[in-house]
Amino acid sequence: MAKRLLSVLFLLLFLPSSLLAEESLESLTQNIEAFIKSPDSRFAPATIARAQAVLGAALVADRKHDAKARQDSLQTAEAMLASAREQAKNFKSRYKDVLQLEQAATEASDNIPDSDLDAAKHRVRALARAFEHGDLNQSVKLATDAKEAFKSVLDSKLPPLLGKTDAALLTASRAGAKRYAPQAYQAAQKWLASALAYTDGLSNHWPRHPARGLKLANAARELALQVKQWRKHADSHEQLVLQARQERLRIAGALGMNVDGVNVDATDATADVDINALLQRINDLKSALAQERQAHKNDIAALKQAHALEMSEKIATLRNEMARSQRQQVGELKEAFRAKLQRETFETRRQQQLHKLFKKGEVEILANLDGSLLIRLVALKFAPGKTAIDQKYFDLLSRLKTGLEQYPDRKITIEGHTDNKGDAKANQKLSLKRAEVVRDFLTAAGMSSGRLKALGYGEVRPVASNDYERGRAMNRRIDIIIQAPH
Repeated sequence: MAKRLLSVLFLLLFLPSSLLAEESLESLTQNIEAFIKSPDSRFAPATIARAQAVLGAALVADRKHDAKARQDSLQTAEAMLASAREQAKNFKSRYKDVLQLEQAATEASDNIPDSDLDAAKHRVRALARAFEHGDLNQSVKLATDAKEAFKSVLDSKLPPLLGKTDAALLTASRAGAKRYAPQAYQAAQKWLASALAYTDGLSNHWPRHPARGLKLANAARELALQVKQWRKHADSHEQLVLQARQERLRIAGALGMNVDGVNVDATDATADVDINALLQRINDLKSALAQERQAHKNDIAALKQAHALEMSEKIATLRNEMARSQRQQVGELKEAFRAKLQRETFETRRQQQLHKLFKKGEVEILANLDGSLLIRLVALKFAPGKTAIDQKYFDLLSRLKTGLEQYPDRKITIEGHTDNKGDAKANQKLSLKRAEVVRDFLTAAGMSSGRLKALGYGEVRPVASNDYERGRAMNRRIDIIIQAPH
């Protein structure tokens, strides 16, 4: 009862501040969904997936009206979202060159499905997973493979694209782009020359935007044709002015403005809106939006203040209740201490009886902080590479069985270990077989097989150095773990 009251009091004391610091469930859901839909999500797939799972737990807690579980899940999900964002930021910074090559290869392929490009992009996904899990050696290899794959795609797709660019420049020239759109035409020529230097082996700088030259050439042609059209018709300048007026009027209509006190009418040849008036209207709307947001913040602050006052009243009530239950709490603590002392006394005696079963040097018995016990069978030895138990150890194992029976409510794990000589996989199998024969002996001696579990760790958990024979001998061992009570 007292522990429950303390927990509730602690929660109520800190709930208002946590509400100020944490995003709402709805806001966090929207932020996670926005990140998943963004291109950055592919750079932190595992982290954002965990954030989704924890957010799901928060939704379940919210439906169950479990405020503490909901808040804990929200904090965890928010931290994971922040971690995913940071992961994506670090990946883009570290592998900027890989991503630039990916973009260039994609543009050169004109976004048409291509098996080589898909394979290269698959390497980027594998690179993101390796980087996310901290596998730096694998990341270096995958980054190199991805760059080579994208360069291969770029080298195969770039020549045809440059051919199209050259043809587009010729068409633009015939349309009069040199005269009527010289800036766009020269920019296209300069870009093409730079890209050809790369394909001809004269430069190591690959074009980051392979389609830019083609776009510039086409734009030069279109602009040249448009300029010639304007020059051909005497009213072309008036059309430009009227078109600009129509666009201003449409923007004014969208902003809810009026001209001369009436709604904007784009068909009225005399109607117009000054560009400065448009900018002023936009600024006014921005100011109104900012004021509205501030009003919402003020409302939220007021609600939080009211909530904090309500929590203070509840805390005062709980404190009074705790004061009334103080005597009961002291009595419960005394009873718990007496029971704990009784359990510790019983456990001490049981361990003393366990020690008496073995002779000096036969076993090592260690008590762990979690309540489990380790019995290391120092005297038990196996022939090299063998799993059979010599008959001279039967008495030792029989006494072990007697000791284990003092813990009828505990699970038993039998661990086999080896030194590092030989193949690691073979050592693991050998250690497991040795653990299994010890388990089978204890089962045959009458112990329940359901309590016993055999594991083989091979050479991965040494207790001494494998550089010396004495250390290797210590590592070749059988450990019996009496699991901690539930």
